[in-house]
Amino acid sequence: MGAEYKVVKIHLNLDTMETDLENVIDEGDGAGWSLVSITPITSGRKQTNDYGDRVSAWGHGYTSHLLVTFTR
Repeated sequence: MGAEYKVVKIHLNLDTMETDLENVIDEGDGAGWSLVSITPITSGRKQTNDYGDRVSAWGHGYTSHLLVTFTR
């Protein structure tokens, strides 16, 4: 039988990020899963304003989620 994988998505909140990640890893470890990777997911925002004779725009990217992958 091949390896089994499990992926947990964590929505990032700066106030609880560290605790949320620790809890997911501890729960996975307690259930017999081994940590494979923690992958950041980047999102972005943009806005464009058209003023007729000119256009202004801005945008930025940020880490919005983490994918925590386990195997057993």
